[in-house]
Amino acid sequence: MANTETPKEYGLTELPPEPKPVPSCKICLGFSVRRGNARSRGDYSGVSDANVEMRRHQRGAHPEDRL
Repeated sequence: MANTETPKEYGLTELPPEPKPVPSCKICLGFSVRRGNARSRGDYSGVSDANVEMRRHQRGAHPEDRL
C-alpha cells in the first residue's frame, strides 16, 4: 500500500553571526583565537563553545560594545 501523506517541508535557518572580539580586550581575543584553532582542527563543537563563551563574556563585560 502506497504512502499518501504529503511530506512535511523543513526549511534551513541561518545561524546567527559569530561574535566579534571587542578591540583591545584580551579575553575576547583569547576566545577568538580559541575559536580559530578549533575551526582549523575541524572541531566545530569547540567553535560553538567559544562563540557561546564570548557572547556570555560580552554581555557582562561589554554590554555597550556588543556587535
